Amino acid sequence: MSTSPTGRQTRRRERGSVSLEVVGLVPLLILVALLVLQLGVAGWSASQAQEAARAAARAQSLGEDPLAAAEGSLPGSLEVKEISTSGDSVTLRVTVPRVSPLPTFTVTRDVAMAVDR
Repeated sequence: MSTSPTGRQTRRRERGSVSLEVVGLVPLLILVALLVLQLGVAGWSASQAQEAARAAARAQSLGEDPLAAAEGSLPGSLEVKEISTSGDSVTLRVTVPRVSPLPTFTVTRDVAMAVDR
């Protein structure tokens, strides 16, 4: 009598190992998806920060409050972390919302707008 497993027993063992491989792979796939989502949020935040910096620079060139202009142009999920003005330029820092295990980081945008006098 042979001691080798039958085809049915081999398939059963393979099914068990495939299940373990899938269970081990799912957390990795979720992590990769979260990282891709975080990159997308960072890109969106950078775009919104650019628009807010542009609005702040325009407000400054018109003699208005650049902080109020920047805050008014940002969506509710983004906040101005820091704003600095120097001459005709505005530097704006915005914290990127966190949706992954990556640490929190900020994006910085600089805009210069000529002042009409």
